[in-house]
Amino acid sequence: MHEEHLRQVEAQLDYLAPFLAQLPPGEKLTRWQAMRVKDECLSDFKQRLIDKANLIQARFEKETQELQKKQQWYQENQVTLTAEDEDWYLSYCSQAMFRIRILEQRLNRHKELAPLKYLALEEKLHKDPRLVEFLKVFV
Repeated sequence: MHEEHLRQVEAQLDYLAPFLAQLPPGEKLTRWQAMRVKDECLSDFKQRLIDKANLIQARFEKETQELQKKQQWYQENQVTLTAEDEDWYLSYCSQAMFRIRILEQRLNRHKELAPLKYLALEEKLHKDPRLVEFLKVFV
């Protein structure tokens, strides 16, 4: 239900508004401007996809490093741990592994869907009524 809501919100967003706002108001769009708007929009979207992948990757690496530190701590202190400390450690490891798996799944899903999202935006731009007459390919 949440994903459906996000799709509806995305459909209502004017993805060209920030780029068209940079043009002089009231002036008719030229072919060159339309191409530039399309390219800037795609470039910005691509950068956001890259930033999202980098963020997920950074979180994944942080979780992995923290788990490795705890494992190192456990190896060094294993002999002197109380049962309560050992239970805490096992619980921490279980939770950390869960978070790591989730982040790995998110990253893989993002890598899988990012090219499709990019192509979908490219198609939307080619069909956008404000750009369509300028982006026609003459054969």
